[in-house]
Amino acid sequence: MTSLSLRSRLRHPVAAVLGVAGVLAASVAVTGSPAAAAADELVSTTTFSCQISTFPAYSWDGEITLSAVRPADSTTVTVTASLSQMAGKSPARINDDFTNELRLTLGGAPVTLTGSGHVEAAPNAPFDMPDLTGTFTSSADDLAAVVTGYYFSIPRYAMNGVCTPTANADLGSLTVVEGAPPTASPTPTTTTSATATPSASPSATEPAPSGGTPAKGKATFACTLTIGSEFDYEATISVAGYRAEEGDDVSLVATMSDLPGIAPVPIDGSMDYTLEGDVGGEDATLTSTDDVSAAPMEEVAVADLAGSVAADGDEMEVAVSSFAFDFPSAGIGAECTSPRTVLGTMVVGSEPIAVESPGGGDDSGGGTGGSAGGELPKTGGADSLPVVGLWALALTLLGAAGLLCVPRARRTH
Repeated sequence: MTSLSLRSRLRHPVAAVLGVAGVLAASVAVTGSPAAAAADELVSTTTFSCQISTFPAYSWDGEITLSAVRPADSTTVTVTASLSQMAGKSPARINDDFTNELRLTLGGAPVTLTGSGHVEAAPNAPFDMPDLTGTFTSSADDLAAVVTGYYFSIPRYAMNGVCTPTANADLGSLTVVEGAPPTASPTPTTTTSATATPSASPSATEPAPSGGTPAKGKATFACTLTIGSEFDYEATISVAGYRAEEGDDVSLVATMSDLPGIAPVPIDGSMDYTLEGDVGGEDATLTSTDDVSAAPMEEVAVADLAGSVAADGDEMEVAVSSFAFDFPSAGIGAECTSPRTVLGTMVVGSEPIAVESPGGGDDSGGGTGGSAGGELPKTGGADSLPVVGLWALALTLLGAAGLLCVPRARRTH
């Protein structure tokens, strides 16, 4: 892979957004002739079907170069991957941070490789993607390599790509050579085999109980109210989990950033929340209920959501795909969708997680969803239903035009 060292700067942000969309929505092809593979490298081309945010799906032939190294008298294998260039279809310059993730099975064990860097390219010029690295445990000298997915993101535009193999997912046999692992930057993501003992340190800024670490990331949801109006919800999400005893289901707790303020009148009533995705390869649904009191156009805090998943292992990838909220008494709510977005890897703890609502109450994360506890002070009348009904009537009259005039309204793609 060549160095990502161009020094161009974006001068027109709107054009840049359109340009990045053009790059990601275009068909991608390998450019140039790859260098001859070293004896210990595995080189193969896989055809992917990719979906970027809300843009149409496209096909990409991605050349993957893998290498693996293991120190003497060790079972820790460091795997490095590089990918072919993405074709240049952008009418504007690109100058953005870029993260990527390649998922494989090596000798039957799931392995995740991660990378990050800065992408710069002139208009209509191809660009390199960051190399990826990761570790896993194996004593085998030859490993059957199968790619299961490729994911990438340009955080500046909250654009996330999901690429699924459609042909040539079986890359062949990867030879593990003896030697010192390469210096990784950033630190590689570690994936352990089913027989290995996981080792992880709690986050310094957001610890989870008893050695656990939450998965945290951002997702952009495209939301549609029941009356038809649309808006975007750019959410920061953290998901933590614990298992009291070996063999138990994993209890989950999710925290989410505030909903955008879109109501033109005060709101006061009970609100239900639902977050859906997958944890450790298993479908997961997390829910909560909270009393909401908010002034006109005020952001609304989301009560912590709880759920559970029957998944094995202590390190689990966490991804989200949809979110919904509902005012049952008024029949007003919203369905929010997003391309499957990986938040990161969660390390499971061994003690219950406190579930806290925006109102300050807390409860033990029981793992089956339900109320997050707590109650906010009410700013409306004694009976919340008329206020909620007034909000629903106002939204019905204002429609999409009213929503699109307020801050944080849904962008037109």
